[in-house]
Amino acid sequence: MNDSPSIARYRAALAALDPRISIAAQLRALFPLIEAELAAGVPHAAVQDDLAAAGLSVQRSTYAITLYRWRKARRAAPNTQTPAAKSSPSPATPTPSPAPALDAIQGRPRNIQTPGDLRKIRDMQIDLEALRREGLANRAAAPDTHPSKRDEP
Repeated sequence: MNDSPSIARYRAALAALDPRISIAAQLRALFPLIEAELAAGVPHAAVQDDLAAAGLSVQRSTYAITLYRWRKARRAAPNTQTPAAKSSPSPATPTPSPAPALDAIQGRPRNIQTPGDLRKIRDMQIDLEALRREGLANRAAAPDTHPSKRDEP
């Protein structure tokens, strides 16, 4: 048989997978290989033909939806970092000063949409000392953009 190298790679990757997993899961396992093919300019129809030759017949809609979902998950993945990755920032990007902890007001609702949200506001616990510390930290972090009348000539 005269198989292309991509078909051989697909067959090797499929052989390493459990045959009982779904077609979408098999596709997700193959998408790094598929992305490399697509980046090289291979059309989607040719990739589907190669997948069928490797033993994975996939409908066009299943292929398209699974590819969309896989790419969407990869776009969202860089936004969610592990704690180890957050603790070692790259030297090229400056790290902003950490925001003060919002521990001054406990029980603050995000949106006021129901009478229950209004009751939450009434029942909020406010730590005035922590609120003062937050204000001082915010003033120290923000540049002086509003000069007082004393500063004017």
